[in-house]
Amino acid sequence: MLDGHRFDALAARFAPGSSKAALMFLDPDLRIRGLNAPYEAISLRKRDEMLGGLIADVFPENSDDPQASGLELLAASVEAALARNGTDVMPIMRYDIIDPRDPGVFLPKVWTARNLAIHDGDGHTGVLHQVTEITSFDQALSALSLTSAGGRTYDAAAQLHVLAALSAQSRSGRDPMTQEIEQLRRALETRDIIGQAKGMLMERFDIDAAAAFDLLVRLSQSSNTPVAEIAEKLVKLEHSRR
Repeated sequence: MLDGHRFDALAARFAPGSSKAALMFLDPDLRIRGLNAPYEAISLRKRDEMLGGLIADVFPENSDDPQASGLELLAASVEAALARNGTDVMPIMRYDIIDPRDPGVFLPKVWTARNLAIHDGDGHTGVLHQVTEITSFDQALSALSLTSAGGRTYDAAAQLHVLAALSAQSRSGRDPMTQEIEQLRRALETRDIIGQAKGMLMERFDIDAAAAFDLLVRLSQSSNTPVAEIAEKLVKLEHSRR
């Protein structure tokens, strides 16, 4: 294991200028060998609870989320970085983490990350994992655009899975009166937004209005998100690409 000083030295050597970034050192088996203070803060876990543990044990996937794929994406990225002895940039992803105040509850989280292969000659082989938490729709839309520009395929269901986590975060931070006002506003806008989303889907997939609405409903059910919110996210995504 790397103590704080040794980890900081490793990070300074291989990722200069990233002292404020959330960094973790993973070995090829995805075991946590070191981390810095920003990572400890962003993970909502104590250093001693993470060091030496496997990612799958320290950060288990949300069993209530059938679309959870964070572990699979991370493993593939680590393997790719080590294979090319370079850096692999991960697509924006949703990876929920356990609420330290209630271990039976998962907090919806969205991240961007990159993995840098490390072979330092002192017996340390693995990747330096740098992660950034995405906390706003603007950040998410920007990251989704970069993912698409990088040539990665990212279907609508995966995009909505990411954005649904941000919706959940937003809803949990509002007081009851604010939520009620927001619901009234959305009620007035729902018809127009759904109409725009249907039109986009009809044009993109060459389908009629009924089929477009059915697709919205299925996306709503699969992501456990209201149809109106699904429609709004699709419209925002389309506008961000223009």
